[in-house]
Amino acid sequence: MTDTDSDLSTPDPVSRSAGVLIPVFSIRTEDDLGIGDVAGLGKFIDWAAEAGFGFVQLLPINETGPDNSPYNAISSVALEPLTIDCSPEALADLPEAEFWRILREHGIDQLRRGNVQYDAVRSLKQALLWEAFSGFLKTHYRQGTESDEAFHAFCEEEADWLGDYCLFRLLMDLEGTHVWQDWNDDYGEIEKARAYVDGLLEVEREKTERQLVHYAWIQWIAFSQWREVRAHADEKGICLMGDIPYGISACSVDVFANPDIFDLDWYGGAPPEKLFKDDPFVQKWGQNWGIPLYRWDVLKERNFDWWRQRVGKVTEMFSMFRIDHALGFYRIYAFPWNPIRNDEFFPLSEEEAAARCEGRLPGFQPNPDDSDEHKAANREHGEEIYRILLDAAGDAAIVAEDLGLVPDYVNPSLTSLGIPGMAVPQWTFDGDQIRKVESYQELSFATYATHDHFPLKAQWDQARATFLDESKRETHEQWEARQFLFPLCDFAGIEIHDDQPPAYTPEVREKLLGALYRTPSRYAGVMITDLFGMTDRVNVPGVMDGSNWSWRLEPTVTELSRNPYWTAMTEASRKGLIESGRAAE
Repeated sequence: MTDTDSDLSTPDPVSRSAGVLIPVFSIRTEDDLGIGDVAGLGKFIDWAAEAGFGFVQLLPINETGPDNSPYNAISSVALEPLTIDCSPEALADLPEAEFWRILREHGIDQLRRGNVQYDAVRSLKQALLWEAFSGFLKTHYRQGTESDEAFHAFCEEEADWLGDYCLFRLLMDLEGTHVWQDWNDDYGEIEKARAYVDGLLEVEREKTERQLVHYAWIQWIAFSQWREVRAHADEKGICLMGDIPYGISACSVDVFANPDIFDLDWYGGAPPEKLFKDDPFVQKWGQNWGIPLYRWDVLKERNFDWWRQRVGKVTEMFSMFRIDHALGFYRIYAFPWNPIRNDEFFPLSEEEAAARCEGRLPGFQPNPDDSDEHKAANREHGEEIYRILLDAAGDAAIVAEDLGLVPDYVNPSLTSLGIPGMAVPQWTFDGDQIRKVESYQELSFATYATHDHFPLKAQWDQARATFLDESKRETHEQWEARQFLFPLCDFAGIEIHDDQPPAYTPEVREKLLGALYRTPSRYAGVMITDLFGMTDRVNVPGVMDGSNWSWRLEPTVTELSRNPYWTAMTEASRKGLIESGRAAE
């Protein structure tokens, strides 16, 4: 990767363009360490530019907890260490001989196979980072070198969040858990924690300082590498697209260090939805994400400083970003119990649940959309927050993920703010028909699926099998399958013979992609799995067996560029981009 020249401008994030979504951890290269990182992302950016895309869409990149979910980060600012390129070329203080020794000890050949093996990969990268950090301490720390000055400048620039983050990481490692609610009472609150660590610095100064500096050094490396990859994307004419979740983990340093701005009596989520057939709890009660609600009155008194910081840090790495669960700023579905109690509440009736929660039940806050007055209040509330986000974003473009149970005022509200919402063809209707290609509004982000859903091929194959299953003739399942397949065929100009939708062939895939590209929508985004007709899934909401967030692309980025099997599909997509006027120049 190379930095941009000083006169090179950032690509325009508001022009009509197309992009591809891939989680960083899913990128595979020949020399990766069992997980995608910024080095692989740099190569993927090169591939995306050649393929005619204008942006590369990522999931959140903040440091995660033990569930590895990008949407359950332990910090709204700190970056995930696993995204760091840990090669000797990227870590100047890592001796090459030590690099290869550590790789052999951790069985690198096995780690490069299959999906991400988080425990083993984390152990490997931690060993490499510690070795490089040890070299930094010996050669640079407090020795006035260029690296020493750059590190201390970073610490000063990021002081607003970095100190509490390092403190949190130290105590987290001491306790063996990020669940600060279970920590020792001696440091279970932020002021006590600061005093406790100050005491450690007096008793065990060298050891404690080394630990604190280590956490800060890792963030310095991560921020430096991400700023470089942003510059590389700018140079290639690619917009990097980030993602900001509406909420933050209750077990994060943010909640620990800023308790006044969070309401820990309620936990945000989403209302019951039959779409998630994998999870009966979601069907009955909804999704309980465990994110605390915000105390917007307190944030307003502070000029929304926490949100301004959160958005500002994202725009350092990304020229556009998505707000996950954008509806939450208008109103959020909330639960009066922590999700660790979901199993307890699952079999209960509403009356039984209310009895255990002092009369409270899940519902929308601050208001349900049950009257014109409440709708107007919710809209006003959301627009106030969005104006703050737009101001903090500066030149970066915002896209609102407004899927789910969408109130009728949301689209007009987002339009008035100039923020594109999501347009998923199989869920976007004019009356009782899927909206025609040409009728999509310009201020929208068209896509077939998100990381929470099966890719389009999997949806198609399942619906077609159901539709053709004689045992399901005249059932609601068959009706649903028809309602999915036939309107999509009409949307994409796919012919249906003898009342039987075709199998998902390369031709069907190309027609579906082509139709998406032809929409007037400002952005057209495709998951990498949809681009290549795969059926792999990134996340199944509610599933906690460790399979989520671990999927990796089978081919390496080099193979995407050289293997005829992959290049043929890429070229077909590029042709569609050119014909639709979306191909990046």
